Order: sequence, then C-alpha cells, then structure tokens
Amino acid sequence: MKIKPQQLNTQLANKLDTIYFVFGAEILLIEQSLTQINKAAKQAGFNEKVSFEIDANFDWNQIFVEISSASLFSPKRIIKCRLKTGKIGIKGAKTLVEIASSTFLLNDILLIVSTGKLDMAQQKSKWFKTLEQFGSTVQHFEVQSNHLVGWIANHMAELGLETNTEIAQSIAFCTEGNLTVSMQEIQKLKMAYPNGKITTQEYLEQANQQSKYTVYGLIDAALFGNSSQVNKIYQTLVSDTAMPVQLSSSLYREIKSVIEMSVELRQVKDINTVLQNHRVWNKRKPVITNVLKRHPYQRLQKLLLSLGRIDRSIKGMDNLNVINELHTLLLSLAGETQWDQ
Repeated sequence: MKIKPQQLNTQLANKLDTIYFVFGAEILLIEQSLTQINKAAKQAGFNEKVSFEIDANFDWNQIFVEISSASLFSPKRIIKCRLKTGKIGIKGAKTLVEIASSTFLLNDILLIVSTGKLDMAQQKSKWFKTLEQFGSTVQHFEVQSNHLVGWIANHMAELGLETNTEIAQSIAFCTEGNLTVSMQEIQKLKMAYPNGKITTQEYLEQANQQSKYTVYGLIDAALFGNSSQVNKIYQTLVSDTAMPVQLSSSLYREIKSVIEMSVELRQVKDINTVLQNHRVWNKRKPVITNVLKRHPYQRLQKLLLSLGRIDRSIKGMDNLNVINELHTLLLSLAGETQWDQ
C-alpha cells in the first residue's frame, strides 16, 4: 500500500503494518519517516532492534537467521534493512519477496526497509511490488526550489515558530536547497526564540550580515555590480580549499538561471513578469534585475563557457589557475571588466 509522507502519522496511529519501505531522493525526509515509524513501534512494544547495512556483498541468509531466532530480551523485534542502492541482485530480490510474502513476519516482527532514490525499472521489479503489496511504502520526492519556502515555513510551524515568509525565504536562499542545513537553521531559530515570536527585522539584519562573507554573498555582490565588495569578500574566502568547488557549482546554477530569464526577457519585454515566472524571491529581485539590465544574453553565455573551463581545471582536466580565473570571472560579472560581445 502506498502512503504519502504527510499521511504516515495518521496511518501509524490507526494500525502498525508488519512491513514499511521508505525510499526517495531526500535523506532527511527519509530519516523523519523512519523516526515516526520507530516511535510508533516502540509504543506498540517493539523494544529490540537489529540493523543491517546491505551492499553488494551482503549475506542475505543473515536476515533469515535473525527472523527465525528466538529473542532473549523481547518478544517483539524490529529488523531494519538499509539498502545502499536499489540494485540488490537476484539473491536480494528473491529474499525480500520470500520474506514479505510468507508467514515469517508475524505480530512479533516488524521489517523496516529503506533506501535512496529508485528508478522506474526498480519500482516495477517484483521485490518492490511485493513490499508494496504486503506492507506500506513511503516515497519522498526531491523538494523543488519553488516548494522549498513552503517546506521551511511548514517545519517552522511544526516547531511552534510563527509563520514568516520573509524568514523562510532567507533560510531557503542561504541554505541553497540543502534540507539538512535548512532544518538546522530552523532549530537554531527555535533556540533563539523559544516563545515562537521572531523579531523579523533583527533576524534578517543578522542573516544579511552573516551572509556577506559567504559564497552566496560573494555571488550577490557580483550580480549587483559591486566589484569592491567582490574583492573584499573574495580575499576572506580565498584560503578555504573547498571554496573553488562550491563557488564554481553555485555560480553555474546562478548564471544558468539568469540566462534563462534573459532569453525570456527578450520575448516578454517585462522584467517583473519574468521574475514572477521564475519565482524570484522579493529579497533578490533587485539583484537579479540589476544583472539582467547590465549583461546581455551573449555576455552571460560567454561567462558560462568560461566557467565550464574553470570547472574542468578544478577536476584536473585543464590547466587554468582556478583562483585567479574565478576572481576575474566574478569581476566580469560585476562589470569591472567588460568582455567583448
């Protein structure tokens, strides 16, 4: 039986199945569902837990041995199987089908299987269909950027924090879609504002101050055309060995997005419509508007091509001085060095 993640708690309150299979693209969301299942299981008297990390070399007979062995401590046991991938081989597929469809799992054993994202072929396999038929499957999809603010706002509310779109937007931008980091920021908010009432202006000023000297603050300075700020921030970050990789990937996503808006702007002619179509947050509208006005489509494409060669150099497939080239590209984006169109 398929269960939507938001329906899981209700289902657990009504009935605890003998099999749960949780999978998807977001590790944090998978862990949240597993926590809900474990909590319900504990309330139902499942006090003993055995875990298996399953890779290509795993001996599937271990699970049969565990299920058939009598427990010395508790009549109710949880058997957790974390699949490294959905490619479990013929033996693994046969074992899961046999366990799920047989009388092995009685009232004293709860089987919890989890893994990451599965392709459509894996979701059509016999072992997947069997788990779905005899148990409950919970699939977590990737949280898209246009849903991220809502996701953050909902989790703020769950922790007793007042709903605040501006703060949710700020967290979404600073964490760049990383749900684990987003949740950490929400938990920090709860500690800072235990009564749930957030001083919005104070928080945004603090967040803005902190973001000035990050990769994201650096990119925004370049997009806004502030070359002196680019130089200042770049010098503070240049000693971080992880900076080139993070900056390169973040710049690529940002410039690619701006190019898409630039193409649309040539057709629509109204910048506000373009910003709305691409769900640009209010806080970032001045930044994106500025770069769209300063850089034509051709120049943005040239920047993206240059960034491609920088990325190849980071991976050892080209010989550019990455630190210098990234700095030059940022200054070009800021408008200090005008490239020929």
